Amino acid sequence: RNVFEERADGTPVRVETERGTGRDVVRGRWAFTAKGIEVTQEQGGRTSTQVVPAPAGGWLAPAAADRFVRAREAAGEGAVRYVTIDPESGPAAVTVERTRIGDATVDVGDGPVKCVEWRVLISLLERPTGEWVRADGVAVKSTVDLGVGVLESVLSTREAATAPIRGAEVMARTFIELPRDARAVSSARTAELRVRARDGTLADVPTAGAQAFVRTGAGEGRVTIDASRGSAVSEAERADARFTAASAMVDCGDARIKALAARAADGVGENARARAQALRRATYAHLRTKNLAKGLATASEAAESRAGDCTEHAVLLAAMLRAQGIPARVATGLCYVADAGSVRNAYGWHMWTQAIVGNEWVDLDATLPPDGPDFVASRLMTGWSAADGGSIDADLARIVNMIGDLEIDVVRIDGDEVGARGDSPAKDTTP
Repeated sequence: RNVFEERADGTPVRVETERGTGRDVVRGRWAFTAKGIEVTQEQGGRTSTQVVPAPAGGWLAPAAADRFVRAREAAGEGAVRYVTIDPESGPAAVTVERTRIGDATVDVGDGPVKCVEWRVLISLLERPTGEWVRADGVAVKSTVDLGVGVLESVLSTREAATAPIRGAEVMARTFIELPRDARAVSSARTAELRVRARDGTLADVPTAGAQAFVRTGAGEGRVTIDASRGSAVSEAERADARFTAASAMVDCGDARIKALAARAADGVGENARARAQALRRATYAHLRTKNLAKGLATASEAAESRAGDCTEHAVLLAAMLRAQGIPARVATGLCYVADAGSVRNAYGWHMWTQAIVGNEWVDLDATLPPDGPDFVASRLMTGWSAADGGSIDADLARIVNMIGDLEIDVVRIDGDEVGARGDSPAKDTTP
């Protein structure tokens, strides 16, 4: 649920957001001040507040944006561009570009409706969406390509919208199958991957932590992962308060999380790397039920339920690191999956944690057993998030953009060239 209150002239006043249900609900309040946007988040009696910069001048609140768009469309303009804020995506500017395609007819159940079709490009998503608008300005249909399929929304009655339907299998479509047998990468320390965008335009892949990216063309690049290395921390990153602050998603001020972190670090000493490693092991041990029961639970929820998948491991470890004064963020991307039911030898969605240790960002994956390495080369990072909002949907949009468009080929594992599908990695005999 989102509420955006603005004055008649479009001046923003406040925002209220609500995510989840019952005791897990995360409530947010935004106040627009001279210093920026004051964002307050509350969950289970715990409150965190931070002030974030407001977008540069020239942006429109949602109702003002709607009036602006309808006026331009009514005037017959074929292209409309504006900047707004979407509470669903956090207090960051979103650029929207609308291009008129032409007249169309849409069947909405009660019969055909004459509309105008628009192509809509939103800065959060690389793929354009489609929108069909009636003469009175009401959108009767929209489509968005999610990479794994097209999500279509059509104006409907409450009865039709809430009627039972057959579910669709989506999860299997999110995996990226490989052309060669890369099973050995599961426990590898180093790996080299070739990545390519099917549409010919590859978004930048991060160089951070264990990963380095080199672009080899507009639609392709080379990724090298060395689990033993980190990446340099910039002055801006070191000064970024988001990596140490409490938020609804990463509530490092939660009493349970602070106690967990203190117990894990007890007796370890002052060495930041040793403390980070101890916290990683403690996160794995605390989340004793490994399941997919809840998507994107907060660190506080994970600490209480002691259950979760990679997302809960990532946010809980980030919260425990921050509770110990170690700056942390979550990394989003993909990991190698040898066998996941009908899917084999593929990469699937994953999340882990990065921390500032000394002068480097280091990768820590709390889903890996405590008696093993902190990180392995089977992870491919596509982005990161400070997890400073009630949800991190906007930060996850990057990987959504890549799903369905990315091809991956693992070419070297621990220095050895990978053979064809079904073969074992071929030994490198180059002197």
